[in-house]
Amino acid sequence: MGGQWELRDLYEFPHALMQVYAFTYCFDSELSPRDADRINYALQNYPWRGGYSIVNIYKVLQNQVEHQHRPKIAEIQYASPGWIDIILNLHPAVKVAGSVAAIAGSLAATTKAYSTIQKTLHDIRAQKEKSQLERIQLTRAQLNELEGLTQDLANFIGFERLDELYKKTGRIEVTAKLVTAQFRRLKKLSDFVLKGKAFLPLHPRDKG
Repeated sequence: MGGQWELRDLYEFPHALMQVYAFTYCFDSELSPRDADRINYALQNYPWRGGYSIVNIYKVLQNQVEHQHRPKIAEIQYASPGWIDIILNLHPAVKVAGSVAAIAGSLAATTKAYSTIQKTLHDIRAQKEKSQLERIQLTRAQLNELEGLTQDLANFIGFERLDELYKKTGRIEVTAKLVTAQFRRLKKLSDFVLKGKAFLPLHPRDKG
């Protein structure tokens, strides 16, 4: 960590880090969550109409990280060179750092991919409201478009198990909402990096 941190940064950075770590731990690693059925129930039964489903799924994911793998602060030093030393499982932590670096290195492309998905989801929602249906049958063209856009964003952020997530949700709309939610939180971390406030090591021996 470096630069001039504000008081709110001490909440926002760890909060975003814990969320993306839990998402990666449960959906994109070899590690097993405590109760996979609890996650699957949420994925298949939440309404997914607004922001509450996203907020709640991250709470579920954080609760399903094994206790010994949950992030814990071991040490904080603010004076230069400052750092936050966190104890967590290395595999998802390194993946998160790689995702943050990827977004920071191609911000325009990743933001464009994200915005395109958001517009597509907005159009689908408008179509539902117009037809007054909770669910509509997407056309093959719409499905292909949303699948392709979601895969593009997943590639940008280094999310490797998109097909498995799709099988869990059973709906490309829900899958797209989850991937875009993860992008938003990763981008928060990348903003810290781009502003020189933080450096996430890609190797456990790095510290900065």
